[in-house]
Amino acid sequence: MSPHLDVLRVERVWSSGGVVRIAARTRKLTVVCPDCRCGPARVHSRYSRTLADVAAGGRPVLISLMVRRLFCDRADCGRRTFAEQVEGLTVRYQRRSPLLQHLVEMAGVLLAGRGGARLLRILKTPLSRTSVLFQLMRMGLPSAATPRVLGVDDFALYADVYGTLLVDGDRRLPIEVWAGRDAEQLASWLRAHPGVEMVCRDGSLVYRQGITEGPRTRSRSATVFTCRRGCRSGSRTSPRPTATA
Repeated sequence: MSPHLDVLRVERVWSSGGVVRIAARTRKLTVVCPDCRCGPARVHSRYSRTLADVAAGGRPVLISLMVRRLFCDRADCGRRTFAEQVEGLTVRYQRRSPLLQHLVEMAGVLLAGRGGARLLRILKTPLSRTSVLFQLMRMGLPSAATPRVLGVDDFALYADVYGTLLVDGDRRLPIEVWAGRDAEQLASWLRAHPGVEMVCRDGSLVYRQGITEGPRTRSRSATVFTCRRGCRSGSRTSPRPTATA
């Protein structure tokens, strides 16, 4: 029926109220403790767990999965009981399958709250825009690759309080935002990301000092406008290095 359900023993499939319902149980005979990896564990009890899955035939899918709670008998293990998890289908404290959770997250990433909720409604996964935004905020940020061309600029938060913005000049995407303008912070960041070849900055002596204290890179001093333009052109051609740090 669905490849991610191959790990289950499906006992019944029926339609009720416009929803496809699946009753299933796990195929595993033995389960090991997730902490100490010892087993087989003894059965404590069984209970039914309900999971929402991606729609099938234009109808929502609910899986009633019978799982086991088990004992860990190892004396030096801190976990006394644990719930059985099905790889690729169940996650602790999650009522959606990983496939459906990924669909919800991608809808939020691409269309944000209101647009993502409309798309999910079409895909028979009705969620409010607040729920879509909540799932979006739960997502971990992807690790940013070290940029070849780095743009550094400051901006005023209010009065004399400033922040620092780092931009990937090749991809034209923001990387990090800092509070304040600190040469040591920039130098530490450059030392932690040795792949930077060129830095486009404004005329601030603070950033010049940070670049000088960091690993050797090529630097351009520019206004905000030419910094943006330099980062864009720097991703296409390598400029002639200057003597200025």
